[in-house]
Formats: sequence, structure tokens, C-alpha cells
Amino acid sequence: MTKQEQEQQVFTHIEHLAEEQVLFLKNRYKMNPQDIIHMYGGQTLGTETYQDAVERIAAFNIMNAGKNGFVAN
Repeated sequence: MTKQEQEQQVFTHIEHLAEEQVLFLKNRYKMNPQDIIHMYGGQTLGTETYQDAVERIAAFNIMNAGKNGFVAN
């Protein structure tokens, strides 16, 4: 498996985890996309979707994993 394929596999997994996190926050705490994005340090315009929230969580997790040495930068 090439390095690019490995990186894609890691990103796909992180995105899947972010989707699960959004579903949990949406169903358990009745959070809307803006609340979720704001909680993960993003700025909102009021027109975000749950897919935007998934992308924000994935980016947040990738950034923190890189900072803490869990994935290569």
C-alpha cells in the first residue's frame, strides 16, 4: 500500500468517526450544525449543514492528532 493510500485510509476513518460524533451530538443533545461547529472552534455564518459539522470535527481531529504525533504531518 502506498503512502497516499495509507493517508486516504486514515482520513476516511477519521471522517467516519466525525460522522458518528455528529450523529451522537445531534440525537443525544439536540445540537444543530452551528452549535457543533462552534464547539469545535469554528466560526459560523448560520447556514452550515451537518456535513459542514462533520468536516469541522474531522479537521479538528486531524489537526490535534498531528500535533500529538498520532499521524505524520
